[in-house]
Amino acid sequence: MTSSSLVASGIIAAGTIAVLRKHTMDNSQVKLVHAPQTANVDDDLSLLDLIATECPSLVDPEKGRFVPSALLPTSDMQTCFNAVRERFKRPRIVEYERELISTEDGGTIGLDWSPPFAQMPADDRPIVVLSHGLSGGSQETYVQLTVQQLTAEPHCFRTVVVNYRGCAGVKLTTHVLYNGGLTSDYGCALDHIRSRFPESPLIGIGYSLGANLITKYVGEQGDACPLRAAISVCNPYDLSASSDAIDMPTFRNKHVYAPAMLMGLMQLYRRHKKVIESGPVEFDAVAISNIKRIREFDDLITSRAFGYENSADYYGKCSCAQFMPNIRIPFLALSSLDDPVCPERIIPRDTFRSNPYLILALTQYGGHLGYHESMSSSWYPRPITEFCAAMFNRLP
Repeated sequence: MTSSSLVASGIIAAGTIAVLRKHTMDNSQVKLVHAPQTANVDDDLSLLDLIATECPSLVDPEKGRFVPSALLPTSDMQTCFNAVRERFKRPRIVEYERELISTEDGGTIGLDWSPPFAQMPADDRPIVVLSHGLSGGSQETYVQLTVQQLTAEPHCFRTVVVNYRGCAGVKLTTHVLYNGGLTSDYGCALDHIRSRFPESPLIGIGYSLGANLITKYVGEQGDACPLRAAISVCNPYDLSASSDAIDMPTFRNKHVYAPAMLMGLMQLYRRHKKVIESGPVEFDAVAISNIKRIREFDDLITSRAFGYENSADYYGKCSCAQFMPNIRIPFLALSSLDDPVCPERIIPRDTFRSNPYLILALTQYGGHLGYHESMSSSWYPRPITEFCAAMFNRLP
């Protein structure tokens, strides 16, 4: 190839990149989906008005947008970056102090407080309660980045991450792990937090499967919900449809997402196998050794351990979308339209348009729990922190 051909190819490539980048910028604005009239949250101030006033990352013409890093321009890159980075070294961004609590059936939940109490002694400041995603925990980068921003100046909120049974180094003390609908454990954690800090208002945040769990809880509680507000990030909404999306026969599902998610579940099961199999439920060891799909895991392990007929029964009873019409606290959901795990088609837009307590913030880009603006910063902690500050400062 001649030098002139190389120059021409370089000019064409640069032009193509510039066009694509401009297209990305032009489609980066956050779009809000909500009822025609949202609920009043402070005298005559509506939820939408409060967000318009206090949450520039969601509504401001310049700040209310997510532009993915030029080095991570696609959904798959956004989704996989955390996992790739953590394969080399999991960053330690915040410091925790762990507290173990027991459930009524003898289960153990790990509460990771940040900052540690030596740095932030007990008082009545607001508390943000975070719930991790599938087989995750407080060590996940997406959790740590949120904790870092919530605990920083000027807000200095107290945070606590709920690590469910068997996750994040928590010892499994019952024959069951956790699942995406086990709201009794979340309620147990909230009861303990409220008993320890009775004057502190609480906001709940959930990521992915943890978002499904807290959304289900908030809907179940209705008017009696002890949280002041709640935030859902990359919620699957419909567990069956999300499972189907992961099982679609595409290259990225077959070789990236399905194996990675199943590996996390199987590692969790193998780590606690002796305790799980010590219970009254009999498991098919041969079938379990041949599990190839998440739905098979939920058929052979999750459903049997928790008494569901099968994965369809588990998904049907634990998917959060059916509980959302009963939510009666301010509720913000962050979802990206290019999420490969929780695709656009399963977002219950009609529910967001009919329940005045719900606000859906849609971004064109972000992948699943990605939202990387650069190789070292993410977008979602900003709207989360703005919304928490607005709810804590303005709600009675």
